[in-house]
Amino acid sequence: MENPNFDTLPEHLQMEILSRLPMISLVTCAWLCVSKKLASLIRSQEFKALYLSRWTDLDEDTFDLVYQKKICWLHD
Repeated sequence: MENPNFDTLPEHLQMEILSRLPMISLVTCAWLCVSKKLASLIRSQEFKALYLSRWTDLDEDTFDLVYQKKICWLHD
């Protein structure tokens, strides 16, 4: 189900909001509970760059592992 309040925001604002979520919350959004449109936005290269610029303690390899579903604990 789409959220009419969030979905009406411009894409750059959606990205700004989502980029502030901790990784586990972001993964939950990306894989479990959002529309295909929002999941696609979260998986985009533009979002990845924004997220990594905000979360400086997270490296690109870790981000990629999470998004390739290679971390088992995310599926428990």
